[in-house]
Amino acid sequence: MRYFLLVILLSLPFWALAEVAQAEPLPGLPLSGLMAFMPALAALILAARADGAAGARRLVARSFDVARMRGHGAWWGVVILMPLVTWLPALVQGGLAPVSPVALWAPFVMLAAFFVAGLGEELGWSAYILEPLAKRWGELAAALLIGVFWAAWHLIPFLQADRAWDWIAWQCAKTVAVRVVMVRLYFGSGRSLFAVALFHALDNVAAFSLPMWGGTYDARATTLILVAVAMTLTLARRR
Repeated sequence: MRYFLLVILLSLPFWALAEVAQAEPLPGLPLSGLMAFMPALAALILAARADGAAGARRLVARSFDVARMRGHGAWWGVVILMPLVTWLPALVQGGLAPVSPVALWAPFVMLAAFFVAGLGEELGWSAYILEPLAKRWGELAAALLIGVFWAAWHLIPFLQADRAWDWIAWQCAKTVAVRVVMVRLYFGSGRSLFAVALFHALDNVAAFSLPMWGGTYDARATTLILVAVAMTLTLARRR
């Protein structure tokens, strides 16, 4: 609870900033999206408080732990291909027409930016708080707890982006489902933070690279697909 409360306190200035400055780094992404680095900051503060500077350094060192993926190569398919499920509804509905304003270089710039932001979140959600919760409550319960908090944490930015309530409801459900997938990815990949952060980044890039900077994103259809994937991975894990 101390960690989650600290994340909220650190996020408050960014929620306030988005109310004062009505700018959007990307369409549908208010300035409160800069709170993405607060989960990592909260984790670093608590790690430093518990173990000093060495504890904070150990946490940051997890950012590029690609070596943990050795022997878990099949999970690279989940990392790279799973975020593309965002494109499936648009593909079925013909929403991938070549009228997108996204230039060829834009997805690569977005990937770099979203990867840094993904580390800003996953150093907290995955590297810091996940394993203690999973040890106490189990993998699925930990995923659901983090997922529900993660969804609630996004509520104010969703409202500041003028999202409709039905879109918000579906997107929150998607947020919980994708966290279940990411937790399974984390443990299945040898606890690789890099893999989870890359998945997180690709998930965002897939949405914003749709036509009209994500204007054709279908929250309902994407959520239903990801819920099915999360259930499949959970059942496979139990077997």
